[in-house]
Amino acid sequence: MVPRNDAKKAIVDATIELIQESGGNIEELTVRTIAERSNVGIGLINYHFQTKENLIEVSVQQIIGEVISKFKPDMNGNLNRIEQLKNVVKSVADFLAGNPSVARISILGDFKTPKTFDNTMQTVKGFGLSLKDVNFPDKDKTLLMFMITSVLQAVFLRRELSEELFGYQFDDKVQRDRFIDVIMNYMKWEGTDSNE
Repeated sequence: MVPRNDAKKAIVDATIELIQESGGNIEELTVRTIAERSNVGIGLINYHFQTKENLIEVSVQQIIGEVISKFKPDMNGNLNRIEQLKNVVKSVADFLAGNPSVARISILGDFKTPKTFDNTMQTVKGFGLSLKDVNFPDKDKTLLMFMITSVLQAVFLRRELSEELFGYQFDDKVQRDRFIDVIMNYMKWEGTDSNE
């Protein structure tokens, strides 16, 4: 058995491994399987996390946090800042489409218990890096990046309705990219030189 003071980390690590092995299909995970993988008793899982849902949310937030910290978008120097930002937004949308279970848990977790540095705000910050050299007030830049993030999350969470309303299939890369182009083109980029 894992020593009690190491148990919480062992439980989260085991849960992350199982989530990744299942391809994000969290319905397959059981507390018993997590306990066996982490080499702890079920009671210790309940003590630290109360519910399987809480444990999965903590684990998914850690997965997404690691993805965000390693995310290095292709910043093509031949593109203006807005086109570079579009590429970054498309990369994040590709992650959402490719990891729907994990992404859904992360987004809904951020909605449920918003924090200054949750995954949503880390995404906002990451988008802002695309415009870091642009002469644009930071608060306005953050607001624009938050708007982009919010639209992306809403369209992802409501994929079927979004397709019905807007005519774009989020799960189709070409249509998803086209939708992002439309959204980005409607944004007001006053104060930026999109030719930079």
